[in-house]
Amino acid sequence: MRTDYAPYAVRRPDDDGGPVVVPKARYLDDAYAALEREHLWARTWQLACLESDVAESGAWTEYRCADQSYVIVRGLDGALRAFHNVCPHRGFQLCAGSGRCDDGTLQCGYHRWRFDLDGAVREITSQRGFGRIDRDDFSLRALHVATWAGLVFVNPTPGPVESLDSFLGELPADLAPFELGARHCGFRCTVVMEGNWKVTVDAFNEVYHLQGLHPQLMPFMDDVHTTYRVFTNGHSMMQIPLGVASPRLGGRSELQIAQAFHDCYTSMLGATPEGAPPLDGRTARAYAIDAVRTRCAAGGLDLAALTDDQVLDDFHYLAFPNVVFNVHGEMHTVFRARPGATPHTSFFDFFVFHRLGDAPPVGPAHHVELPVGARVTEVLDQDLDGVARVHAGLRSHGIDHVVFADFECRLTAMHTELDRRLAGAVDHVG
Repeated sequence: MRTDYAPYAVRRPDDDGGPVVVPKARYLDDAYAALEREHLWARTWQLACLESDVAESGAWTEYRCADQSYVIVRGLDGALRAFHNVCPHRGFQLCAGSGRCDDGTLQCGYHRWRFDLDGAVREITSQRGFGRIDRDDFSLRALHVATWAGLVFVNPTPGPVESLDSFLGELPADLAPFELGARHCGFRCTVVMEGNWKVTVDAFNEVYHLQGLHPQLMPFMDDVHTTYRVFTNGHSMMQIPLGVASPRLGGRSELQIAQAFHDCYTSMLGATPEGAPPLDGRTARAYAIDAVRTRCAAGGLDLAALTDDQVLDDFHYLAFPNVVFNVHGEMHTVFRARPGATPHTSFFDFFVFHRLGDAPPVGPAHHVELPVGARVTEVLDQDLDGVARVHAGLRSHGIDHVVFADFECRLTAMHTELDRRLAGAVDHVG
């Protein structure tokens, strides 16, 4: 594919300063979406499913990204494998959703060809009619597959690839204290989005929008003193202090901060006490840290190994290109933005994980499919409404590009990595 990449490239400020400029065409153009499909999604590690989805021998689940479908399967030998979800006979998709292979094979529902769970063709019905064929030519085409923290990643790149550990770089070590792999997914859903997948990723890579979309959080969340780090391969993180009011609000008493925290995050701090929160001389932040530790200890979960920051604050990571980890001491959420069939559609996947403590383990959460505009939680609903309005605005003739400030450095890092992958591919072809 030959495309002039220059109209899409990130433009950095010159010596006189100014913001980073990103052309809106990156979000809207079919040609750019085609570059992503060919040089990003077909050649990078990406979150496909949870290990719990394919925990048992014979279990399989489908993963869709843009115009591609893959199937992840647990073999009868216990090995985890992934394949392009297509029968090599006539292109019929083998699997939809999730299920189990009771007979140890994947079967095509069109002409009943069967495949072993290592991808080899087991049965070609009426094979004699095909003449002389090499059965090895009809094996399912495999993907690279690897796991981290209870998550299954796939990479469709043909031939050798960088290992998942190497690709993730600093993220596993940074997140190790939180023991993400020991947590259980208790809720998951997919929301159909009217917006480009990058608009969603952009939204979750900065806290600048707190004052506009989430004013109810500002009394106990410090958007001004949030810290940022940019890693290799487009990954990044930010740490948002909780239990401290945004300086944008002016003065707030410690009691007001603690009360606002309780009002919005009851599940985190525990039940709101009758009357005012009992600070007993503590700051709102110290009170909140103690409340989380006490609530978790009552449920059999000891957070002694975590620092106070790790117990309370929002540690917010991007695993390039499209997976966001929103991590706290005893729970975290995962956001995944997948491209749809056009640049104007996408899918938002939302997972909620908790450390169990003394609670009994249960099976993997049922996946809920939700339509455009569905309501999930107050803060998330505000974010997703914002994504739809941003994408609609980008289609306006009144704007040609978007701009990123220095505190939106995570967005700049993500888009810069996109340039490295896509522009280099176009230059090589050109």
